[in-house]
Amino acid sequence: MGIFDNLFGSKGEDLGSSEVDMEEEDSSESGYNFDVVGESFQRDHLVALLKKNKVIDVGQFQTQAMLELEPTNDFDPNAVKVMVDGLQVGYVPKTFSGDVTKMLKDKGVTEFKVPALLGWDSNNPMPAIGVRLDMGEFGL
Repeated sequence: MGIFDNLFGSKGEDLGSSEVDMEEEDSSESGYNFDVVGESFQRDHLVALLKKNKVIDVGQFQTQAMLELEPTNDFDPNAVKVMVDGLQVGYVPKTFSGDVTKMLKDKGVTEFKVPALLGWDSNNPMPAIGVRLDMGEFGL
């Protein structure tokens, strides 16, 4: 279960008397169904982005992310970094990195811009910050 599921509950789940408005969630998260991994290692970068964009009290932030191939990665030669405003915020999960790398190479590029959604619990003074991507163009 990803950070967004922890914050908002998974779709179809009975939230009972929860304060979350499912219609609002569906419209604000529509298409953002691809969870980035490794965000906890990039917390400083994520907090800097939230401060820079003055959205710490908001709970979510839509932006653009750049997918960048990282062939020199020691753990995965198909690694794909996820960057926002020049700061790394995580990686495409290893289970998908080979497919994404192939798709980028097939397009003749080593980086590609996609819509991104950052989400966190704005009532928590030290929240986990999750990143989701809209990878519809990749069929993911």
